[in-house]
Amino acid sequence: MMIPKSIEHALLNTDGGSRGNPGDSGIGFTISVDDGRGLEVICDGGWYIGKATNNQAEYQALIWGLQNARELGVLHLSVQADSELVVKQLLGTYRVKNEGIKPLFSQVKTLLEGFERYDIEHVMREYNSFADDLANQAMDEKEPVGDYIVPYSNGRLFNEKALGEEACTAAAASDTLSEEKFASSSTVLQLKSEKGILGMYTLTVKDHFDAAHALIGYPGECRNLHGHTWDIEVSIKGTQLDEVGIVYDFKALKSDLKQILDDYDHKYLNEVPPFNEINATAENLARIIYEQLVLLLPSHIELAEVSVWESPIAKLTYTKD
Repeated sequence: MMIPKSIEHALLNTDGGSRGNPGDSGIGFTISVDDGRGLEVICDGGWYIGKATNNQAEYQALIWGLQNARELGVLHLSVQADSELVVKQLLGTYRVKNEGIKPLFSQVKTLLEGFERYDIEHVMREYNSFADDLANQAMDEKEPVGDYIVPYSNGRLFNEKALGEEACTAAAASDTLSEEKFASSSTVLQLKSEKGILGMYTLTVKDHFDAAHALIGYPGECRNLHGHTWDIEVSIKGTQLDEVGIVYDFKALKSDLKQILDDYDHKYLNEVPPFNEINATAENLARIIYEQLVLLLPSHIELAEVSVWESPIAKLTYTKD
C-alpha cells in the first residue's frame, strides 16, 4: 500500500509491559488505516527499553506511536490502549501524581496537540493483541522489531533522572514534594536521628461501596448472585511533613480512595474489569484496589495495606512484603 503524504484518519494501538514491575520492559505500537476493505497496518514497531515499570512502558509506547503518527502526517488520530490508568489520566478522570510519570504525561499531551483531531479509548487486551505481541517480541529478542518510521529514542522519550531506579517504585521515598499537593510548600520536615528516621506516621481511612458478585466455581451458595456493602480500609505511611505539619491530608486520601471505588459502586462486579476475567473475591478486590491506589499516591507516601470487610466480622488484608 502506498502511504500518502498526509492521512485523513488512522488508528493507533499501543502497549507496554514490564517483567518484574520494575524489570525488563518492552513497548509496541501499530498504526492502521481503512483501505476500503478493512483496517491495514501501515506502520508498526516493538522496542526493548530496559528497566521500567508497567506504567512507564505504557506511556513510552504511546509516545513512540504518536511520534510515528505525526511523521506520517495523520490528521485525525484514534488511540486505543489497554492501560485503563493511562487512558483515564489522559481523559482527566485520574490525576497524575507519580513523579516518574509526569514528564511522560506532559509529552503525550504535547504530541496530541499536534493533530487536528484525536480521540482516546480504553480497550481490552484481546483487542490490542498486535501491539502487545510486538512489545513481548522486543522483550524476548532484546532488539527492535517491526516496520517503524521514527526509531525509539531514549533521550527524546523521557527524562532519565525522573525515571531512574528510585522512581520505578511508586512508594519509594523521595525528597521531591508532589507538585499537586504541596506546590506552596518550600520546606519538607523529615525527622531523623543519628541512626536514621526517628518516626513513622500511619494514616488510615475507610469508605464503602455496594455491589453484587458471584463467585464462579465456588462450592457453596456464594456461587450465586449476591450483594455486599463492602467496607474498604486503607492505611498509608510516611515520614515527611509539610510546613503545616501534615504527612498527607486525610481529605486527599479519602478522595483518592473514592475515585477508585466509584467504578465499583452499585455495579455487578463480574462485569467490571478486571473482574470480568478474574473472580471478584475479597482477595482479588483488595489487591486490585491496592495496585490502583499506589499509582495515585505521591512518591513520598508508602501504601501500607488495603483491607476489605465483607461484613462487620469478616476482614481480609492485602499488603506487599
